[in-house]
Amino acid sequence: MERPTSAICTQPWEALRGDPLPWLLDEHRPNLHWRALVELVGRPADSPAVRRARGGANAVEPVAGLLADLQPDGEWFCRLPTWSPYGGPGWRLVAAVQLGADPEDPRLHAASERLLEEAKGDGGLRRPSRPEPDPQLTARALEVMVALGWSHHPRVQEWHAWLEATAGWEADPVAAVAVVAATGGGRRPGLAGRAADGLDRLLVASRGRNFTILGHPNLLRTDLAEILGALAGAGIGWRPQWRRLLGKLQNRQDGLGRWSRLAPVPASLGLGEGDHLSRWITLKAARALLTYAVEAGLPRLFPLPR
Repeated sequence: MERPTSAICTQPWEALRGDPLPWLLDEHRPNLHWRALVELVGRPADSPAVRRARGGANAVEPVAGLLADLQPDGEWFCRLPTWSPYGGPGWRLVAAVQLGADPEDPRLHAASERLLEEAKGDGGLRRPSRPEPDPQLTARALEVMVALGWSHHPRVQEWHAWLEATAGWEADPVAAVAVVAATGGGRRPGLAGRAADGLDRLLVASRGRNFTILGHPNLLRTDLAEILGALAGAGIGWRPQWRRLLGKLQNRQDGLGRWSRLAPVPASLGLGEGDHLSRWITLKAARALLTYAVEAGLPRLFPLPR
């Protein structure tokens, strides 16, 4: 006897139409594999399986191509300014981290150290030819430096302090989602809470309409999968006003529990368009659903046995 279509999830995985995990745990994509182990399976970042997968991440595309111009001493064979969108070394580093680069690669350590030492002035980072600190750039740089293990560097601490002292960045979805990712999980509850409140206001005010074009990597843009996935990953508690938006994300999956990419990949990264079905967007969307589906009372979609 079939369960009525109005049945709601009693287990998180019931919010998915299929099981995407075997598709995500692709041994030929170690950059994705290790992130799926950590973010969906719940393996510790220092577990043998994660370290084994992560060790091969920078030798495969697209990470290998992004880091091809990076030398062992951290210098890039690139004439563009560090934060020239999106071919500059800074943005290539952000994209590599978003695509699962191994944070223990000595080249990334050296490149991070150079980037931090070359960053000028107090407070936030500035884009080329712009006099004022930019919240989007500062937040994305903060996110990637935290991911690479530089949380305690004095320059990163300055970015934290600038965000704490500056008002208004919470109304920028790119800045807010990056701050959530960088400060959640108990690292800086005050900043994470401010960013989550800002995202809450943006989502409710727009009814999610501004964030339905899903993409990856996300640099100076964001979307519903990244926002809800970042909130889930940061340990931000469920808020009932997100139910309709989470349901909208749930409805975007195909019959096998996979999500498609709609936003183009920035051409200046040199990655090509990639696959239409996106493992990375699926990872973020699945993380959000598996975290919040039961509290949200989403409809059960997982196929019932015949």
